Amino acid sequence: MKIDVNLDLVKKAKKGDASAFIQLCENYQIVLYNSAYKLLKNENDVVDCIQETEIQAWQSINQLKKDNTFNTWFFRIMINKAKNILRRRVEEIEIEEKHSQIWFDKNRFEPLSEALNKLSEEHKIPLVLHYYAGFSYKEIAEQLAISPNTVRTRVARGKTKLKYLLEEEYNG
Repeated sequence: MKIDVNLDLVKKAKKGDASAFIQLCENYQIVLYNSAYKLLKNENDVVDCIQETEIQAWQSINQLKKDNTFNTWFFRIMINKAKNILRRRVEEIEIEEKHSQIWFDKNRFEPLSEALNKLSEEHKIPLVLHYYAGFSYKEIAEQLAISPNTVRTRVARGKTKLKYLLEEEYNG
């Protein structure tokens, strides 16, 4: 019965009946919200996503070819809107990172870079992967085909050597 009711509402909405479209949105509200939340994990983004989904669906409901595919069509719009929001998030993070890098005092980190470049690859690679790229010891171990304990040892020895090189630099 619910499907028949929704089909009737879709037909009415395609003819311009706004109240039928609102009823459709209310019928899908909980499942649409839960699905968007699983994708976005942020209340504000979910609200924006649902709002944008409903606006686009209303504006393009006449493009829906088969009334019985409304469910799939509606969710496809929501997924595309969620992807756009996720892309914007990434762009915002990239802009923030670029902006913060402008203010970075490169000279302050130059000795560290130079010291890091003096390390052997055996020690430099795990250090860079762990501290700069944020990988766990297990992830580094998988990438380098060595055990996690070997990664821990190389990171520890690399830090010790790095500390020695930096002290040597500052103390002459």
